[in-house]
Amino acid sequence: MIFLEDKLRPHKDTPSTHLREWLVWMLLLALFLALLPVWWVDASLVSNLGNGDFSDFGDVIEHFSRRLLSFWLLPAMGFMLALRCGAIDLSVWATAGLGGVVSAVAIGAGLNPVVAIFAGISAGAVCGLINGTLVASLRLPCPIISALTAFGLILWLRGRYPSGEVVPDEGSLSGLLGGFQSAADWTGLPDVTLQGVAQTIVFIVYALTMLVILNGEMIERNRGRGFSERWRLFAALTASGALSAAGGVSWLIEHGRAPVPGRHLDDLVIPAAALLAGGLYLAGRGRTLLAAVLLPMSVAAVVAWRQEVMNLRCDFLAGYPLQVAVLMVMVAIARYAMTCAAVIGRWHSGALALALSSSAGIVVLAASVWTETPEIRGILHAVGGGVWLTGATGAIVLKLVSPRCEGNEFFEGT
Repeated sequence: MIFLEDKLRPHKDTPSTHLREWLVWMLLLALFLALLPVWWVDASLVSNLGNGDFSDFGDVIEHFSRRLLSFWLLPAMGFMLALRCGAIDLSVWATAGLGGVVSAVAIGAGLNPVVAIFAGISAGAVCGLINGTLVASLRLPCPIISALTAFGLILWLRGRYPSGEVVPDEGSLSGLLGGFQSAADWTGLPDVTLQGVAQTIVFIVYALTMLVILNGEMIERNRGRGFSERWRLFAALTASGALSAAGGVSWLIEHGRAPVPGRHLDDLVIPAAALLAGGLYLAGRGRTLLAAVLLPMSVAAVVAWRQEVMNLRCDFLAGYPLQVAVLMVMVAIARYAMTCAAVIGRWHSGALALALSSSAGIVVLAASVWTETPEIRGILHAVGGGVWLTGATGAIVLKLVSPRCEGNEFFEGT
C-alpha cells in the first residue's frame, strides 16, 4: 500500500506538464461554463447585467458565493492536500461530523460560539495529528489508518448520540450572528444570516490555508530544496483533519444541527472535486497552490453535476450517488489522456486529439442542463458518452502500443 501511495504522488515538473496544466484549466473552465444555467438564480439577473443594470449585482455575487463557498470546500481541500502527498485520507467524512458535533455540544453547554467553533476545529486537528503521526512517523498505510480513525469516531459518536444528530437550542447561535451583524453594521454591509456566517467562516479558513500553502511554496523556492517528505505528509494530514472539522462546523452553523457520521465513506463530492481540480495530476512546485485555487470551482461543478446532469440511482450502492462515481471515472480517464498528450513524440498530435475528445465528452454531458426536453437531454448524454468513450478507448490503446506512456508517466508526465 505504501508503494501505491508513492505512485500517487506527483513528482516532477517537466516542460510536458505545462500542456497538461493547460488541459486541466480548459476542462474545468469548459465544464463550469457548460453548467452555467445551474448557477442562475433568475435568468433576468444575468440579462440585467448584460443590459448595464447592476442593481442586482449583489444577488448574483451572493448566489455564486453560495456555490463556491459550500461546506464541502474545506474537507475537499484537506483530502486534496493529503492526496498531493500521496496519501488517501478516508477519515475526512467522520472528522467533519466530529467537528460539527463538538461545536454543537460546546454551544449547548453555554460556551461562547467562537470558542465552540475553535473547539470543533481543534478536535479535527487532533484526529489529523494522530493520523499524521502514525502514517508519517511509522510509515503505516494511510488508507488503513485513516479508515480505522473514522471507524473509531463513528462508533464513539453513535454510542453517545444514538439519535443521529446534535441540535443546539435555537437561540444558542444568536451570539455568533450578533457579532457578525455588528461587524456588518460597522462596515455598512447588509444584514447577515447564519448561512452568510457559515460562508464567511469557510472563506476565512480557505484563505488562511492558501496563505500557509503560499508561504510553504516560497520557503521551498528560497531555500532551493523542499521540506522532508515525512514532514510534508504529517502537516498535510493534520491540516486535513482541521479543515474537515471546519467544514462540519460550517454545516452546523448553516443548518442549525450537527449530523453524527454513520459511514466511513460518505458523499463522493470530496474526492471527485480533488480529482477535477488536478490534485493528483499537477506536478512540481507551486502546483498545490494552483490546485487549491481551482478547488472552489471544482466543488461547485461536481455538486451541480450530481444534482442536475444525471439521475442514476442504484439500491445496491446504499444511497451513494452513482453519477458522481461516473464523473470520477470519466475525469480520471480524461486526465490519463491528457498525460499521453503531454508526451512529446510522434504520438503527440494523436494523443492531444484523444485528450480533447475525452474532455469534450464530459462537457457535452454537462451541457445537457441547457435543455429541459428529455429527448434532447438523452441525445446529449448519448453523444457525450460516445465522444468520451472514443477518447478514453484511444488513450488506453495508445498506452498499450506506445512505450512513451508507461510506468509513472501517468503521474509524472516525463
